[in-house]
Amino acid sequence: MWGNSPRVQIPPLPPQGTAPDLGKQVGGGFLCALAATGLRWSEMAALQPRDLTLHGSRPMLRVQRAWKRIEGGKALGAPKTKRSRRTLVLSPCLVQLFKRNCAGKQPNDFVFTAPEGGAWDSGGFYHARWKTALMAPSRDGLTKRPRIHDLRHTHASWLIAKKVPLPGIQARLGHESITTTVDRYGHLLAMLDDEIIEAIEWSMNPMAT
Repeated sequence: MWGNSPRVQIPPLPPQGTAPDLGKQVGGGFLCALAATGLRWSEMAALQPRDLTLHGSRPMLRVQRAWKRIEGGKALGAPKTKRSRRTLVLSPCLVQLFKRNCAGKQPNDFVFTAPEGGAWDSGGFYHARWKTALMAPSRDGLTKRPRIHDLRHTHASWLIAKKVPLPGIQARLGHESITTTVDRYGHLLAMLDDEIIEAIEWSMNPMAT
């Protein structure tokens, strides 16, 4: 399903309507939001209600900060790179997920919080939520041990499967260079060979349909 190397396999798309159910079951929607946005863990853990526009014709999420490891702990800081500071459009199911998790919270609160109410720690989240989330797939035959970060690769693979252009994927993931996107996911573009052949044939052959 997920790979542990930069080159990843395309996972199966989830059945329609299952993403909100996953969000209710695992990590208060945290994992579902990671898979559906492609954000880094450090970016999602730092997300606050003020970063979200959940009404109107174009709901959006703005990545404006991320957790940084410092000596003796962690601190909020700027996203990883200049292009990591970005704006993403949200699907209707994500809007509902974020509305649930923002209910009753102040603008500067965290959207996703640990059971005690504070910000999630990566180690605590891994043991409390990620390992639990892998139990059922492991029982069903999953032999690999995917990382939380592999949800980001899964998101990119979904976009490629739906023929989203690489520059759009670069912008959504916040890659500083398109080269990073091509190097990591370019091998998945082989699935578009039929579309490429069709486009060339249409251009060069007046009788093509």
